[in-house]
Amino acid sequence: MCAISFAFLFGCAAKENSRDMSIEQAIINTQKARLTTEDNSTLLISATYLNNIKKYSENEFDTIVISFYHSQKGDIERLGEPKIAIGQKSAILTKLSKDDEMMEYLPFHAAWNEYFLVSAPKSNEESHVNLFVEIYPFGQVLLRFPKAL
Repeated sequence: MCAISFAFLFGCAAKENSRDMSIEQAIINTQKARLTTEDNSTLLISATYLNNIKKYSENEFDTIVISFYHSQKGDIERLGEPKIAIGQKSAILTKLSKDDEMMEYLPFHAAWNEYFLVSAPKSNEESHVNLFVEIYPFGQVLLRFPKAL
């Protein structure tokens, strides 16, 4: 009876601790930007680099989840498709649903944000991953994520 209780208590604790470590890594690997236009329209961007999270560390692509919130227009699609690159490579942009598995690795969620998976083949040349986001009329922003050593 004691052995079963011990296994139950510590088995669950290990699984929860692993999840907590993933969230902690996600927080460390999240960058934000706030862009505004002359008419005070605001675009909030939040991006989480997933390759430094253990589950995604062996991925052959640089994988980033990016979220957008536009203060005045609602859906980000109304602004037109954002131009996104990871380093020198054009990135593939895929819209995520609110119940997608990757969403559980984000440090926070907002019901009014739109979430996308951004990926491009890994580059082993630099110590950082550079994410370039350009969306009209806000211009371009650079977010930098350190690679795991």
